[in-house]
Amino acid sequence: MGSRIKENPQKTFDLFFEAACPTSADDVPQESIQMLPKFCFPFDIERVKESSVVQNFTFVLTDLEGNQRFGFCRLAGGFRTCLCILSYLPWFEVFYKILNNIADHLAKEQLNELAELLSTLYCHPVPHLNSPVNLEF
Repeated sequence: MGSRIKENPQKTFDLFFEAACPTSADDVPQESIQMLPKFCFPFDIERVKESSVVQNFTFVLTDLEGNQRFGFCRLAGGFRTCLCILSYLPWFEVFYKILNNIADHLAKEQLNELAELLSTLYCHPVPHLNSPVNLEF
């Protein structure tokens, strides 16, 4: 069995989104993209006490060709929304740092800077294997 990591992905990431905490009314079967918030909140929100701790975690989706796409999540205290990046690249530390930077921009209401960061990262060519990745914020 070969690697389940997609070879030569076209983009550094496929999608960035901020998911709202799903409610029990959201239990109706829906399109696959609408199911993503359930992966961002993999627990019963009613049973968990709020915490000031930020949690980073990952989920994995498998496409029709068997390739893994990683969902990198940042769930802040209060559990109202979750920041998430979907990518075929298993760059755990890099994407967690990017999510923390995104959260800082959102907290400071620096939406233009955030849009520029996401656009630049999205349009940047994927580095070649064993090439260093330098990100400056």
